[in-house]
Amino acid sequence: MKLKMKYLVMMLVALSALFFTACSNEGDSVEGKTDSIFKSKGKAGKSSDIIFQSVEQTGGTSGKADSSALILTFDGDPATLTADNIKVTGATKGVLSGSGTTRSLSISKITVANGATVSVEITNPSGYEITGSPQTVLVHRSLYIGMPYLGGVIAYIYQPGDSGYVKGRVGGIIAAAKDQSHGIMWAMEDYQTTALPGSTRTGLGSGRSNTDKIIAQNGRGSTYAAGLARACRNGGYSDWFLPSKDELNKLYVIRAAIGGFADANYWSSSMCDGSSAWDQFFYGGFQNTFSKNTISRVRAVRYF
Repeated sequence: MKLKMKYLVMMLVALSALFFTACSNEGDSVEGKTDSIFKSKGKAGKSSDIIFQSVEQTGGTSGKADSSALILTFDGDPATLTADNIKVTGATKGVLSGSGTTRSLSISKITVANGATVSVEITNPSGYEITGSPQTVLVHRSLYIGMPYLGGVIAYIYQPGDSGYVKGRVGGIIAAAKDQSHGIMWAMEDYQTTALPGSTRTGLGSGRSNTDKIIAQNGRGSTYAAGLARACRNGGYSDWFLPSKDELNKLYVIRAAIGGFADANYWSSSMCDGSSAWDQFFYGGFQNTFSKNTISRVRAVRYF
């Protein structure tokens, strides 16, 4: 009995050796093969967590130069990341470059305002899980007269000495891209011979306050010049107004870059006296006063 058991054990040992040899490939042991499989999966099949830490703009100077690229920073190397994994809202993405924990993504055609933010969202590249997305980053734009911007067209950029000029900040006047009216009176009939309480001003930076005063007297309607200008909602903005005498002249000087003006008279928000206000002819450029019941065109503006 003991002899038979001894032979049985020896046969089982031999069969086990044969089994492991048969399962090996080109001389590799099962143990070595298993390690190879795990190592391979760790490189290509197992997701690695990477944190999208931050994004910064490069190449931008407020009002003077567009941001040209975004620097993306991670806590590890997302080796398989491509531009296809990145979505930018507020600008057009370009080429992705770099390696390691930082990448540079070129951008162009920025649609948000100067000093506003764009959003950067990253989807998981092959073999990696990205957390910390989306991130936002402030970008800058170069501003110029005639540029479509914030609901209209830039008509004037403040210069040192102008009312409204702030050192280190780019600001000015945006004009609507087309007229709000081909002909409308300056004031409602009941107020066409009545002076505004507190009067109005003619200089840069006074159009909005002038418009507020006119509306306070005439009511919130759109059947007179200032009321119609304030009713403008271009770009989703509600702070449009009738330009002052000097602001209207800025529009005349740069009328070709703004576009859409007729060779006709346009109202300003600057009152002359109880029965008249300043108007400008966009053919010859001269300014004159006309009765408040005169029919003239309206082009709304806003500040930025």
